[in-house]
Amino acid sequence: MVYKVKKLIVNFLQFKKAFVNYPFRKFNVVEVLLFWVSERLSRSQFLILSGILVGLSAGLAGVLLKVLVHHIQFFINNDVPFKERMFVYGMFPLIGIVLTALIVKYLFKGDEEKELSFVLKDISNGSKVKSNKMYSQIVQSAVTVGFGGSVGLETPIAVTGSAIGSNYAQRYRLGFKERTLLLASGAAAGIAAAFDAPIAGVMFAFEILLTGLVFTDFIPLVIAAICGSLLSTIILNEDVLFNLQARETFNYGNVIFYIGLGALTGIYARYFLVVGQKVHHFFDRFKKRRLSKAIVGGLMLSALCVAFPPLFGEGYLNIRILHQGNVEHLIHESLFRYFGESQWIILIFLALAVLFKAFATSITLSSGGNGGNFAPSLVAGGLLGYLFGFALEMIGISDVPITNLMLVGMAGVMSGAMYAPLTGIFLIAETSSGYDLFIPLMIVSVMAYAINRFFSKVNPSYNKLAERGEIFTTRQDQNILSHIRLRDCLNPSSLVISTRDGMDEVLSKFRNSDQNTMAVVDVNNQFWGILNRHNLRPYLLGKKSTRETSVSKLSISPSFIVSPTDSVMKVIKMFDEADVWQLPVLDQDRKFHGFVSRSMILNNYRKLLMDYSE
Repeated sequence: MVYKVKKLIVNFLQFKKAFVNYPFRKFNVVEVLLFWVSERLSRSQFLILSGILVGLSAGLAGVLLKVLVHHIQFFINNDVPFKERMFVYGMFPLIGIVLTALIVKYLFKGDEEKELSFVLKDISNGSKVKSNKMYSQIVQSAVTVGFGGSVGLETPIAVTGSAIGSNYAQRYRLGFKERTLLLASGAAAGIAAAFDAPIAGVMFAFEILLTGLVFTDFIPLVIAAICGSLLSTIILNEDVLFNLQARETFNYGNVIFYIGLGALTGIYARYFLVVGQKVHHFFDRFKKRRLSKAIVGGLMLSALCVAFPPLFGEGYLNIRILHQGNVEHLIHESLFRYFGESQWIILIFLALAVLFKAFATSITLSSGGNGGNFAPSLVAGGLLGYLFGFALEMIGISDVPITNLMLVGMAGVMSGAMYAPLTGIFLIAETSSGYDLFIPLMIVSVMAYAINRFFSKVNPSYNKLAERGEIFTTRQDQNILSHIRLRDCLNPSSLVISTRDGMDEVLSKFRNSDQNTMAVVDVNNQFWGILNRHNLRPYLLGKKSTRETSVSKLSISPSFIVSPTDSVMKVIKMFDEADVWQLPVLDQDRKFHGFVSRSMILNNYRKLLMDYSE
């Protein structure tokens, strides 16, 4: 045994010595150790080890961010008197957004890529996430949310975890499939740590990040989520974690309530997304005026937070207050305290808070703040579910399961707004120990998701990227075709003849070539048409004389002309309609660039299919 240990140590030291003099990159001892271990483990074993390391790192980043923001907001909500708190609500959101904008401009050189759509874009471009995303999101979102930005920490945590997984895989020279798997593992670990919900983390990775990709080896993903969740359980307490244990028992007689709530959350989720697009369009007018945009957005958000304190920060504390049955506390801690605490005042306050939550979140994100829609959609869903139950009680219906409606409403809005019903279902089931709520959770989440899918097949936040083929969707054939470059499908043996060439010369070129089609150009070197072997067959066989014809007379117009800017998907449709194997590529000046080959497109498709699906 001692001999084997000594042998391993000597082997490692020899291996390390080879790394010391690497000409292009330096490695620390831990990295050298991992390279050494990777050579002694199988691919599956090293991926499992990588899943553990990425999961722990991403989970730790998520825990750090949650603790940091929790302590800032705990101080504001508990140690500051009401009048001073109104001043905080009126100033802190503005300060937070302006500070975030300045941090982005001066510390991160204007890099504003902060949404999940950019991670999806990175996946389709080889799963290579920028290294600064491993820490930039933590800094930016801590400032934004800590100072009252009406967004959540989960998206920055997921982006941070993705960057950790991707850069780990790049560092250890792993392939596309491994990079993508570890990228998703980091995101899953981050989500699992944020909620202490490993299954929800895995569902999040599969539903949102791995769309259009097929993986048979997902054990590292599960292990990473477990590691993130374990860290969260060990380090965080219930005040930081989102946990709602007490609730009503599910009653099958209340199914009609959940059907109504499903329709309501679906419509609200659509409203949430549309408001986000409108607000984003409004702030687009500021273009490069980053500071002006931050000030305008900060002022708007501060005004909303003064009028409706539940819009301040993540908002989970307000859901916990409602869960405890203290809805009057929300009224008492707002300016609505001066209007009394009647049921109508509570109803109006909750309704307005729900409606303005979409604006507060969109303003925070569009004006320069950093965060995501994860927490806002959950909080808005909770407020909406409570509002729905409260309204049912007001009209005289007894035994309304308000707590259950609030929990299920959270899953509904999140499912519709993020197009992730499984994530919504399992997240609420795990955080509330509500596995007996699976039926209402499935009813509401699926209804909300279906309603939003009716309006748009792809999440509107990703629509433009999907149309340009920059992210993967559920249509795997389009995913692959969109990542084939047209220039890689040009026939390198494309032959060109001139209208001035004699027919004997043309026939000689065809006899000595395996090409069936040639391009014809005029005296100005502009495209004239094409000549194919079928049209020349009588002349090649000597059945017709070439004396009474010419190249210009025999050339024909192609069925379609391809532009260098056309997508491969568009070219494939041309091939299907024309039923040919080659089409000419011309620029705006009708200069011939070559023939795009159908067979080369199919070969590239096959190669990418193997990369993305094995």
